[in-house]
Amino acid sequence: MGFSIGDKVMHPKFGAGQITGEEHRELVGGFKHYYVIKVLGRQATAYVPVSKMDELGVRLVMSLGNLGRVLGILRGVPSALSNDHKERQARVQEQLGTRLPIPVAEAVRDLTWRRKLKHLTPKDTALLNHGRELLANEMAWATDADVMQVHEMIDETLSTALARGFDALEAVL
Repeated sequence: MGFSIGDKVMHPKFGAGQITGEEHRELVGGFKHYYVIKVLGRQATAYVPVSKMDELGVRLVMSLGNLGRVLGILRGVPSALSNDHKERQARVQEQLGTRLPIPVAEAVRDLTWRRKLKHLTPKDTALLNHGRELLANEMAWATDADVMQVHEMIDETLSTALARGFDALEAVL
């Protein structure tokens, strides 16, 4: 995938950022070409080799079209989560580990419903909070909105979905 200066990106380790420049750096093996990524919300800069962007999982921030899909997922019927906490947490960690908006939204939705209907362990709660942070940061970056406003939008979307009722969900969960 080709990137350009000014692109809003998601780095799998550092999160949201913007490509602010390119640099050539001399290393033992010769020169390497790097993108300079200013990490959003931190006083940090990441230098990522141009040739390794795809391999490292750096991608453009979600499109506005995906924003609608993410909100639709948050409003949707949850998938069943295992009652075995280790299996459940492994699945959620896998979803969050992708740092892709669709699987992260699914994990947030499913854990939110589980919290409403059943018990969340402290680790489940930490995973839910982490997923909400990932989602809110990317949604804010994609729309140039304030992260707190996006958290409110996520809360409202999930609250509306929860308020619709649990009849159909009892069979799923």
